[in-house]
Amino acid sequence: MIMLRKSIYAISTGLTLIAFSSCEKTVDKLPSDSINQAIVFQTVTDLEQGLNAVYGSWAGDNSMYVSAIVADETKISNENRGQGQFEFKWQYVPNQGGAASGGWTSFYYTIGIANKMLAVIDGIKTNSAAEQTRRDQIKGELLGLRGAAHFELLQRFSGKFNASGKGIPYTTTSDISARPARASVADVIRGIETDLAAAKSSPLNTAPVATGTAGSIYLSKAAIAGYQARVALYKGDWTAAAAFASEAITSGGKGLATAAQFPTIWTDDSEAEVIWKQRRTGTGVGTLWQDNNGDVFFEPSDKLKSLFNRTTDVRFNAYFLIAPTTQDTCLVKKFFSSARGPKIVDIKSMRVAEFHLIRAEARAELGDLAGAAADFNLLGAARINGFSNVTFASKTEAIDEIMNERARELCFEGFRFFDLVRRGLPVTRPASDVQSSAWQTLPASDYRMLFPIPQASILSNPNMEQNPGY
Repeated sequence: MIMLRKSIYAISTGLTLIAFSSCEKTVDKLPSDSINQAIVFQTVTDLEQGLNAVYGSWAGDNSMYVSAIVADETKISNENRGQGQFEFKWQYVPNQGGAASGGWTSFYYTIGIANKMLAVIDGIKTNSAAEQTRRDQIKGELLGLRGAAHFELLQRFSGKFNASGKGIPYTTTSDISARPARASVADVIRGIETDLAAAKSSPLNTAPVATGTAGSIYLSKAAIAGYQARVALYKGDWTAAAAFASEAITSGGKGLATAAQFPTIWTDDSEAEVIWKQRRTGTGVGTLWQDNNGDVFFEPSDKLKSLFNRTTDVRFNAYFLIAPTTQDTCLVKKFFSSARGPKIVDIKSMRVAEFHLIRAEARAELGDLAGAAADFNLLGAARINGFSNVTFASKTEAIDEIMNERARELCFEGFRFFDLVRRGLPVTRPASDVQSSAWQTLPASDYRMLFPIPQASILSNPNMEQNPGY
């Protein structure tokens, strides 16, 4: 089985360390501190193992964590011992790492493995038509993951869409000596869209397929359409966003979860409306907000809790665990536990609900207020007992309501901060959610709406430019 070990592959843009070894092959450390992928990947079975390593490296937990603590979804608990406080207080330190900068290394790590495999995959011999199809599927998945990983990086380090702004290096090779400069946002978007389109034209399964007990852990054409919808939303290409969101909904073959099914999504007892997720066998996801010993690092913010009707909205009890005291405090119950154990829970990276909200926002921007209300009402009826349909009198009203619904539906799933950035909105927290007014408002124009590139990457690559202010 291919595993990470001693051979080192360093992507200069991220100083990513990647290593492979095999129980059947010996891969010696090359003079360049890289690996010879032609030795590691010789069969479709090798590709399968490498693909699992790419999926396993996906930093979905970083997306969830950093978005929640930098935005307005959490507040620091009295039991916090320093966890995430720099990010919560918008005090990023490029030379000391942290969650804000950590996405740089994590997602370039994923890209690095994918590029190693893509460099040789067309030359892998197949022994049957089935093997050839699987090889081509793996190539499609790798391209999809590469495009998606670059999009995750673009949101973090380039901020609100500006075609001529500073993007990130779009890496498609595994040249250890490369010192890439930051491409324009427009060029990065073109690279992402090219990879996603190529992935969708490969023989991927149209709908997500549950794989044993692991579930829907592999990309499908529905998931690729989902990322295309996210990219179009980020760009403000409303027509494309609505079309790709519709495709993700239709291709996914899943409707919205019922009120009875919905809580079981978060305990891994159901994959209702889940299009793509990451399997986790440890407690890393469940301990983002509370330690295994019960200490609480972050509580849900008062601002977030105030968005819910506690009596009629099925999400409230699915997302929050209210402490049986007179204080109005609670724990993050979403991603809290599963039948496999406390704090052991999978990351739900893509759900049908998101695409109804993308389509609603896009339709509102296009002036189709009735269409926007149709998606909004469909989701509301699925989540709120006794829900009454709404109508929107204006685009402004529709967008405000849809953004509030995104805040409710998608909390702690890695969207909130990036939603504020793409809409050009500030982070605002009520006084009850902070210990200092210095952490209450982060203006949309503040340089800290962009995360800092790790200082190690700046020092190792003379062509790399730091974001302003750091």
